[in-house]
Parts: sequence; structure tokens; C-alpha cells
Amino acid sequence: MASKELILGLSLGAKRIQAVELDQDDASNTLRAVDEWDNTLQSNGKKSVQGTEVFVSRLGEFIKENRVKARKVSIAFDSSHLFLNTIPLEDGLSRTEMNEHINWELMQFFPETSPREFITDMHVLSQDSKERLSQVLSVSVRREDINTMQDVVKKLGLVLHIIDVDHFSADTALRINYPDTSKKFVALVGVKENRLDISLIRNGNLESYSYSMVSSNDEIVEQIGYLSRETPDIFSIVAYGTHLDKDLLVQIRRGASLLVEALNPLRHVKVSEELSLSGHISGPSYRYTSAVGVALRRD
Repeated sequence: MASKELILGLSLGAKRIQAVELDQDDASNTLRAVDEWDNTLQSNGKKSVQGTEVFVSRLGEFIKENRVKARKVSIAFDSSHLFLNTIPLEDGLSRTEMNEHINWELMQFFPETSPREFITDMHVLSQDSKERLSQVLSVSVRREDINTMQDVVKKLGLVLHIIDVDHFSADTALRINYPDTSKKFVALVGVKENRLDISLIRNGNLESYSYSMVSSNDEIVEQIGYLSRETPDIFSIVAYGTHLDKDLLVQIRRGASLLVEALNPLRHVKVSEELSLSGHISGPSYRYTSAVGVALRRD
């Protein structure tokens, strides 16, 4: 039996916030609302109480104007706002022992902050049976940021459903809209003004994650070109992001040695007849990949 559920998806970018309402259905998914506005949650890199109030007001307006019925909210944090780290760990360690290693890493980067002030999840990327080592990706978000979002949704009578990272929400959008990638080796690249997030996905399995800082479009083109030339057996690169535009996409394609495709998060998502995309979406759909992706997540 098909199950239906309305989800409000939010992507908290460094400069912009994107919101969508999605009707999840086992048979299909339907976009019912979409919008974008400035991120006021932080000022000069610090939490802004006034900015949070503005965010609550703006989200409330989005819900009212679009007659949003979703009560569950899934949120994707900007990867630059989190601590992501890949570390080698011995096979056979208990979850407690793995947490101890990850907490030690956190203390090296944030010596004045207790690991208890973070909420951390982990994912095994690869295993080396000969060395008996696993490459583990740890993702840590400040507990304070989770609490802020819980307060926000509570004020609006909503329920916090899923917390994710924008880049891994894009991964969800990729898998659902491009099921054929489960049989290929592809790179997923998130293009931001000052950062590239890169996942290598082989036959549907996340094989590695890395990021690099960039200071210009020329650097973005150069690094993606290098990725295309120096990654053995890669089939294609799939790009998305708020900084990606048509001109930059053309430059990236010219500098790459293989196919570069812009991720369309609505490729297998229906658009409600009541929603006029031309009046709501500012820019190509790949800008909204993370918001759509986090709304598509089911676990």
C-alpha cells in the first residue's frame, strides 16, 4: 500500500535559505511549494537572536502564502557550518570506541569546546581487509544549532523530522532522480562560492567524500577539470549548487575531460498544477537540489 506524507524541506545555505513542500508518495513525489530568501540566522559568523526571529517570521510567511500543510520539517545544514572528517579506524571497534576516536579528533580542531556540545553521526566509506582498517566519515553539528532549529519549528507548530547535510541531501536527490547511477562510477560536486563538496559514488555506494576551498570561478573550473582527468574509471560528473549558473557550467564543461551534467532535482518529481515555477524559482532548478533532496529523504 502506498504511503503519502507531506514534508517541508529547508536548506540553510551560507547566504540563502531555500524552502520546499513535497508530497512524498511511494508511487511518485510532487512539489507543492518552493521559495528562497536571505539567511539571517547568523551575523558575522555568530548566532543572531534578531536574525532567528526574522527567519521564523519569513518561514511563517512562506507557510501562509503557499498554504503549506506539512507539519514535519527536514533540514539540511550547509556543509561549511559543520565539521566533516574522514579518519581511519581499526576494524572491530565498538561504537563507544569509535566515538572516543571521533571525540579526540573534535578536540584537536575545537580545543576550547567539549565534544558533548556536538551531535555526531558516522558512516563507513570503505574497508581494507588486509590492513583491517575502515575509512569512516564523521559528521558533527553543534548541539546549539539543533536546539535553535527545534525552537524555530516549535514556534510555528511544526515537528523536526530529519537533520542532514546539504551535500548528502543532494546525494538523495541524485539517487532518486538518476537511478541509473547505481550502476556507474560518478562524482557529485556541490558548487559554492568558496567551497566545493565532492563525493565519489561507485555503483550506488559512497566511496569517498572531500571538500576544497576556492576563491574564484577559475579555481572551480580548474579543480573540477583536475577531478575529471585524475580520477580513474569515472563515468561522469554531476554538479549542483547555489553558486552554479549557466555561464559557470559552460566553463566547467569546457575544462573537463568527460561529461558534466547539471543535477535536476525535479527530473522524477512532479510539479503541482497549482504551482507556477516561473513565479517561484529564481534561477535553474539545480540551485534547489539540497532543499528538494532533504524533503525526499524517508529515514
